Amino acid sequence: MIMKAILYADWERLELVDVPEPEPKEREVLIRVGHVGICGSEIECVVQRHPRRQPPLIMGHEFAGTIVELGDGVTNLKVGQKVAVNPIIGCWKCRWCQQGRPNLCERRKLLSMQLPGAFAEFVVAPAENCHPLPETITTREGAFVEPVANAVHAVRLAQTVLPERVIVFGAGPIGLVCAQVARAFGATFIAIVEVAPQRIEIAKQFADTVINPKTEDVQAKGKELTEGLGFDLALDAVGRSITRRNAVESVHPMGIVIWVGLHEDETAVPGMQIIYGEKVIKGSSAYTDADFVTALQLVASGKIEVDLLIHEFPLEQGVEVFWKLALGEAPEIVKALLRPS
Repeated sequence: MIMKAILYADWERLELVDVPEPEPKEREVLIRVGHVGICGSEIECVVQRHPRRQPPLIMGHEFAGTIVELGDGVTNLKVGQKVAVNPIIGCWKCRWCQQGRPNLCERRKLLSMQLPGAFAEFVVAPAENCHPLPETITTREGAFVEPVANAVHAVRLAQTVLPERVIVFGAGPIGLVCAQVARAFGATFIAIVEVAPQRIEIAKQFADTVINPKTEDVQAKGKELTEGLGFDLALDAVGRSITRRNAVESVHPMGIVIWVGLHEDETAVPGMQIIYGEKVIKGSSAYTDADFVTALQLVASGKIEVDLLIHEFPLEQGVEVFWKLALGEAPEIVKALLRPS
C-alpha cells in the first residue's frame, strides 16, 4: 500500500511524496495519523541543518491517531483505539531508563529523528509508547499532549519549592503551555514576557500580566509586580542569551530558573548573582513517561486550553505551512497541526 507523507528529502528541502505504508513489527502498532504538530525543533533542524536529523527522513513527533493494525505480541491495545504517542524510545537497560528517565538515555531514539515520524498518513510506534485517549478528547487535542508533557517536566523540576509567582519568557507553544501547567500546579501569579504583538494578545489570556521588553524594563517591572522580591520560578521557553540571563535576574534569592528553549548553545550569566543569591538553574530536556501521562490527564480534564493555540491544515498544505513558519511569515500561528486523514 502507498501513503502520502512529507519527506525531509535533503537539506532545506521538503516534499510531499508517495511512500510505502509501514508495517508493524513485534510489539508495535500501525497508527492512522489523526493530527500531527509541527515542532520548532523540526523547523530549526531543516533550516540550520542540524546533524541530529539526517535527510531523507519523515519527521513529526507530536501526534495522535487511531490504531489500525497490531503487531505480534501486542495485548494491551486494540484496533480502533485512539492514542497519543510518546515518541521517545529508551534502551531500558541504562541507569537512566531504569530510573524511568529515557529522556536522558544516551541510546534513546525518537520518532521523527532516528525513526520515521508522523508527517504521514500512517506511522508505526511501539505499543508501550501508546496512551489511549479518553472518549472526551479527539486526536486534535491528543496531538497537543506531547508539547504539554514538555511543560509538565519543566515545571516539575521546580517542585523543590512552591512556585507561587512565575515568570515565563516566550509566548510560543511551549511558553503558553508552561504558563497553563504552572497555574494547574498551583501558581497564583503568572507573568509572560513577549515582544510579538499577535503573541502578546494571546498571552494575555493565560497570564496575569504580559511584559513587552521593547517598551518596559523586564527587571524593573518584575520587581514592581513582586513587591521588590522577585519571582519564585522563571521558565525560559525562548533559549536566547538575553532571555536566559533575564530569567536568572528575575528570580529572588534561592529562586529557580528552568531553561527549556533550545535556540542558542552558550550563554553568559551573572555568576556572582547566582552565587550570592543561591539561585538554581536547571535544564529541562523533554519528559518522562510519567510526565506524558500527567499531560494527557491535564488535557483531558480541560485544564489546558488547546483550541486557542491551534491552527489546523491538511497534510497536503504541510510543506507550505512549514516554510511560512520557518520564514516568520505566519506570526498568528502558535501551533500548526497537520491533518493527514
